[in-house]
Amino acid sequence: MPYFTLIMKKSRFIVLLVALGCNIPHEDSRLVFTEKQLPTPIQLKGEKLDFGLEFALNPKEILLKDQNLIVAEGKSLQNEKVHLLDLRGQKYRRSVGKDGLGPGEITIGYPLLDSGEPDIFWVYDTQQFKFSAFSIKDTSSLAIRQFKGLDIPLYITSVDWGPNNTLLVNLVDGWVKYFQLNTDGDTIRYFGSWENMLDGRELPQGVKREDLQPNLLASLHQGKIKSNPSKTRFVKAGTHVDFIDIIDIENEEVITVYGPIDELPEFRVSMNQGFQMPAFDLSKLTLKYLDIYAGDKSFFALYSGKSFREISEDSNLNRLFEFDYDGKVLNHYQLDFPLIGFTVDEINRKIYGISTDMDPGIVLFDLN
Repeated sequence: MPYFTLIMKKSRFIVLLVALGCNIPHEDSRLVFTEKQLPTPIQLKGEKLDFGLEFALNPKEILLKDQNLIVAEGKSLQNEKVHLLDLRGQKYRRSVGKDGLGPGEITIGYPLLDSGEPDIFWVYDTQQFKFSAFSIKDTSSLAIRQFKGLDIPLYITSVDWGPNNTLLVNLVDGWVKYFQLNTDGDTIRYFGSWENMLDGRELPQGVKREDLQPNLLASLHQGKIKSNPSKTRFVKAGTHVDFIDIIDIENEEVITVYGPIDELPEFRVSMNQGFQMPAFDLSKLTLKYLDIYAGDKSFFALYSGKSFREISEDSNLNRLFEFDYDGKVLNHYQLDFPLIGFTVDEINRKIYGISTDMDPGIVLFDLN
């Protein structure tokens, strides 16, 4: 599949130049931190919150919006894919997300996105390549508006809302790391190169840098993207590689932070429908950053360090690292619940996590 077909028709000329390797801006700096350089961990004690739910919760993602927790379900449901929980009264409000392909319907309830609009949250349906807006105040389970915004599907791997009704995305193929797009399908800017992620890295035995294709590197470095409230800074954190990109979108600058291990996982090159993909050694593979929160002056990253099979165990529990936007580690928090996601109330200094223990639910951590 030619790379330019992954972008909307209006941008083919720009992307074709990128595919040919023309003038891709490079990352600005590379920082590394180790376990020994981390601050002394601050122990946080979590409290399971009871919202009076009459059903078992299996949370996948969480978003804080106007003192409501928006919680996406991890299990497959016909309807009610996203739950709204009121923090003020600590009660269940309702669920949204009618299953289907029709107007206002979705087939999957995550990732959750915040465009900054009051009382509105978004779901990017990765099965339909569709963005759906839901109102906290509306009583319907349907989305109040939706768009694809593209002439053909855009193979997005990570996305969040940016400034002025734009999106910052990673794509499944091509050397370019980041594209800023508007909802009409125009490319505003592009910057960063996946190839630079191999600088100074030791590849697994038998893997040669010159043989690797961009889609393999993009897949190897997959992870979530989150924007700060003002949409001026973004953070991307790797799921299988312990890296964090700190992104200044206006200046097209990226600081990449590696740690606390700073090494690539073991993998071999496999082929899937004509594309290179990393085949991991599952006996050695561990999860790195499970989730991130980009705040006003700092951001938080949820670190695992365990295999997928061990993710729910109560030993070697998750940690939270807090960084400033220059890449400096500010705080190191040790949690007492296994989490797969979290969000932060910066004003009240509270963390709300979604647990992956035997009784999954919402866990409150107080930073005061």
